[in-house]
Amino acid sequence: MAERMTRRELGKVALAGAALAGFAGAAGLVGRGSGGSGGKGETRQEVIDRLPDLGIPRPVDYLRTSWSRDPLALCSYSYLAPTRYGSEVRRMLAEPVGRIVFAGEATANIPATVHGALQAGRDAAKALARRLDAGARVAVVGAGVAGLACAGELLDQGLQPVLLEASDRVGGRVRSGELDGSRVELGASWIHGIKGNPLTTLARQAGIGLHHFEYALDFPVPGQQAMGERGEDRIWRSIDSFDPHAPGMREQTLESLLPRRQGPGLAWASQTEVQQEYGADPDQLAALATWEGGWFGGGDALLDGPYVDVVKGLSDQAPVHFGAQVRRIIQTSSEVVLSGSGVLDGEGMAADAAIVTVPIGVLKAGRIEFEPDLPPRTRTAIRLLGAGLLDKVWLAFEKPFWDPKWEGFNWIDPRMPGRWGSWANFVPINGRPFLMTLSGGSDAHRLAGWSDLEVVGSAMSSLEAMFAQS
Repeated sequence: MAERMTRRELGKVALAGAALAGFAGAAGLVGRGSGGSGGKGETRQEVIDRLPDLGIPRPVDYLRTSWSRDPLALCSYSYLAPTRYGSEVRRMLAEPVGRIVFAGEATANIPATVHGALQAGRDAAKALARRLDAGARVAVVGAGVAGLACAGELLDQGLQPVLLEASDRVGGRVRSGELDGSRVELGASWIHGIKGNPLTTLARQAGIGLHHFEYALDFPVPGQQAMGERGEDRIWRSIDSFDPHAPGMREQTLESLLPRRQGPGLAWASQTEVQQEYGADPDQLAALATWEGGWFGGGDALLDGPYVDVVKGLSDQAPVHFGAQVRRIIQTSSEVVLSGSGVLDGEGMAADAAIVTVPIGVLKAGRIEFEPDLPPRTRTAIRLLGAGLLDKVWLAFEKPFWDPKWEGFNWIDPRMPGRWGSWANFVPINGRPFLMTLSGGSDAHRLAGWSDLEVVGSAMSSLEAMFAQS
């Protein structure tokens, strides 16, 4: 039996290693890059050329993600909000609705992770297979990790899956982009817990190596180490102090458990331990969210190859229709009929059943119409589950101006503690002078409205302040 940990326990393991729990969140599902444009008609090079002289080297390239602006995602992953249902909302969403089943990280007991999406997809396929005759045709909406896992399991069960993918590729929120001539992950980056994790096996089968990541991030600025550790300690003592089984706890916010007086250290820890882990602020997040999950042990790892190569083999035999954006699903007593844009134009496609694996943000936005309407329990689950946001910024330089041996480093901005608060260094991973930082929750929503010049300039200002003082 593989070792398992809740999200609360996982965060404490990371903390024990002078860690960054927020980077653990990024191992789950992140976002879509800005491509070759800097926004407002500017190229990335034009944005770089317009950066002010900050006394540190300019980047030679950058990438940023913006999940909330991606119409095929509208969020990074789900989070548990405070409601009277607690984590039951995930099981409510997973309940079959006639010939329709929902699956994905939002229905998983290991939410916001790739291996959670994988397991949820397989579980949904197995449950549906028990209700269908051999050879039945099943439409799988979405070719992300859950959709691919669904299709692979349906094939194993003797059914005929057909994947309907709105984009032009598989992987969903597993996506890479090109940064200064190298591929980097804009979506999932880490494998959470390599011991007993099916992703570890898939990576080995794909010939992709793993690099252990210890979350040993230093504070270059004197005095900030103690400040940050005190903030983390106060957060985790508060989380450890409550009884998850106490009456009314399902409706308690995480904020209600945290100290009311927040100095810079606690504000930084709240951003890196909460917003960048769950994609939501403490006042939006259920206290019970810290008790969700069943994480694997053995430590976390980064990949030395594309993450999509790990997951695309989950179903390399099922047909995939790209550009097929499902807008409507009609269910009768004998079939489901899916219609929309792309290959679904006209009369649509009929199947014996459908598994819907689109992100919770897409469901909450009502981008797919169901006829007849979904039952109250399913609608309630969609309404009450939160749509979290976690975005990345990648910066590439000609050479490191930081210690290249570091896994990364932390920074407590006295004006905005937590913004650009932790950085991962990829020199030890791929030999390239790349840095990656995160934003989560309400801060990520604010930054999503900024231009590339504003975002990159803000991140660069933090680097300058950090290393000017170190």
